[in-house]
Amino acid sequence: MTMTRTIQGLLDRLARPRFSLVGRYTLLSLSLILASLLFLGVLYDRFAETLMDRLTGERLQAQMAATGSRLGAFFDNRSYQLETLSTHPALSVYLQEPHSLAADKLEGLLRIEADVPDLYGILFLDAADRLTHVVAGQAASGPPYWDRRNWRVDHLPRVSNGSMELIGPALPESSRPGWLLMRQPIRGAAPDGTETVALHVRLASITELLGAEAVPGVVRPLLRVPGGALLDATGRPVNEPAELIRGPEVLPGWVVEYAVQPEPLLGPLQQTRIGIYALALATGIGIMIVFGRLAYTLRRRVNHLVEGADALAAGDLQYRLGSADRKGDEIDTVAQAFNAMAARLRGMIDRTVQVEKMAVLGEFATGVAHEVRNPLATMKVTVQALERREADAERRELLQSVASEIDRLNRVVGDLLAYGRPHPAEPGTVPMRSLFRRALALTSSQAAEQSVSVSTQGDSRLAVHADPDQVLQALVNLVANGIQACEPGGNVRLRAQREGHTIRIEISDDGRGIPSGLIARVTDPFFTTRPRGTGLGLSISRQLIGLNQGRLSLQSVEGQGTTVTLRLPTAQDLSASIPEPSNTVDETSRL
Repeated sequence: MTMTRTIQGLLDRLARPRFSLVGRYTLLSLSLILASLLFLGVLYDRFAETLMDRLTGERLQAQMAATGSRLGAFFDNRSYQLETLSTHPALSVYLQEPHSLAADKLEGLLRIEADVPDLYGILFLDAADRLTHVVAGQAASGPPYWDRRNWRVDHLPRVSNGSMELIGPALPESSRPGWLLMRQPIRGAAPDGTETVALHVRLASITELLGAEAVPGVVRPLLRVPGGALLDATGRPVNEPAELIRGPEVLPGWVVEYAVQPEPLLGPLQQTRIGIYALALATGIGIMIVFGRLAYTLRRRVNHLVEGADALAAGDLQYRLGSADRKGDEIDTVAQAFNAMAARLRGMIDRTVQVEKMAVLGEFATGVAHEVRNPLATMKVTVQALERREADAERRELLQSVASEIDRLNRVVGDLLAYGRPHPAEPGTVPMRSLFRRALALTSSQAAEQSVSVSTQGDSRLAVHADPDQVLQALVNLVANGIQACEPGGNVRLRAQREGHTIRIEISDDGRGIPSGLIARVTDPFFTTRPRGTGLGLSISRQLIGLNQGRLSLQSVEGQGTTVTLRLPTAQDLSASIPEPSNTVDETSRL
């Protein structure tokens, strides 16, 4: 009782702040604001004097020259690289006899040349601009490396610079980045019809050289390209500005220009001086009003804290302090700490209840396993012995059905035991390729019975830091669920990709889907939508993924299919320890 009265007294005193404290805050705030406004006035005068000089002075001219030099150096380097490739004496041998020793050596050189950040790859084209050979670089993605059907260059603008021809640029689209081809004839026409070699240049590598804005928000560098488009430093097309300052021409049709839009800056600056003094007057009045309400607001917010403490003391763990009057100050910090304390207290109670439930379930599962598995084993041995001696085919088929049901009961008991007493994870570096292959192998017979196609896709260098057996069991459970949800001829797809510091694994099917009202319950233990299901598959999978510091989420549309997403910690430096001939996994089991 004494401690309660002490706390209540402190809260009451906090709720009735003295006027002298509010007055001191008022004077201090007014002094700081007035000093800041005077300082801003001085800055305004100096900035207005130098603004036009910065817009049109020597600094802009020097920046234009530097930008032109950077772009020229980039094209010179690529031109030298292209010249070296087109005149290489072994290039014709590489195109004519791709499996010869000389071709293998040149293949390595081409991959080194293509494996730079500024290139998507190296392309070989014939006289009709058709692709004949492709060497992918580290940034290669999409057409023409993985799919050449919709790739063409006949619609792009072209300019010549000596013996080199520039095709493009192809402007960026929603799903494809921008690019440019720099091509040159090969010395000595190749027998297979290939006549030119081209560098597939990343357009953003060129526009990034434009540099920062000369005056942010007012003067920004742009690049005029063949075809008339204007590109900003990110490589995206922009609308034609009202005023342009022409800069150096890097190549025919490639011109550096600067967009000048002084109105957004000069217009407000003309009114700044008047605004400063009006702001000073309004601020003084506002401060008096704000501090006049400070005592009332402070008292009201402290009363909310008291109400929350009383509710929590009465056992209402659901009570939370609202956010309607939060200001981000110390009282708000106390309110957030209060809510966090209530949440942690409730979480601790929930975890305690969950631990007790799992302990009871574990004991129950162990008892069931002991009391049921031994009789099941005896029954199966007896049924198998009777089946071997049974001459009648119909009775033998009935005995086989009994044995199958005994196996199913044994699996149910095993699932119950695994869910009730899971063993701790023993994480290690596990390649995704290995997990996918094993999952395909373990579900191949079930997929064959259902006439369902199971396919995998992803970067072969990816690996997770997890217990391999537990992750494999979760994958097998989810793939089996997908197969059972599909009609004959359906598809189940596994895909792995990096997502920050995690590996995202998707198991999707085009089966019957899950009704929206049941999605929140399908991961609960013993809940199932199938007549012969145990309702433990998804529960065990979620539990196993959680034991490996991962998360399981599910999305489904009834009649269209289901996608289960797993997120697991990624393993580091796997690419140096797991050599692969290709950077992608694309395997399909059509059964």
